[in-house]
Amino acid sequence: MSHVPISCSGRAMPISATRVGAWQCDLATERLLWSDGVYDLFDLPRGSPVDREMAVDLYDPDSRAEMERLRARAIRDRTGFSVDALIWSAVGVDRWIRITARVECDRGRPVRLCGSKQDVTLEHLLWGGARAVAEGRYC
Repeated sequence: MSHVPISCSGRAMPISATRVGAWQCDLATERLLWSDGVYDLFDLPRGSPVDREMAVDLYDPDSRAEMERLRARAIRDRTGFSVDALIWSAVGVDRWIRITARVECDRGRPVRLCGSKQDVTLEHLLWGGARAVAEGRYC
């Protein structure tokens, strides 16, 4: 539910903008907790039930594969990762999000991932435009 405080290492994550949100994933159950900002990024009703399988289906296949590779490595190595991923929101909007994650452990065993998701669509559009100009594709 969106009213559940989300924390990493016992510290609340201050998230206020609608273009960024906090999230957690329980590794034993794959249960997700999202702040309102994450629901907004995916254009899903705030507080609605969401499971990991449904959420992952909203990722572009290439982005999904990269995210899953980094996620598995982070869990194995008890580290974290950051990746930009292309998603298709629930209403069909293409959006780039930056996912940051870290693994939390209990007695040396990974128990959850937590982090943030931020809309970086404008950044990708600007870099894409700059690249096109540099390559001479724009006048």
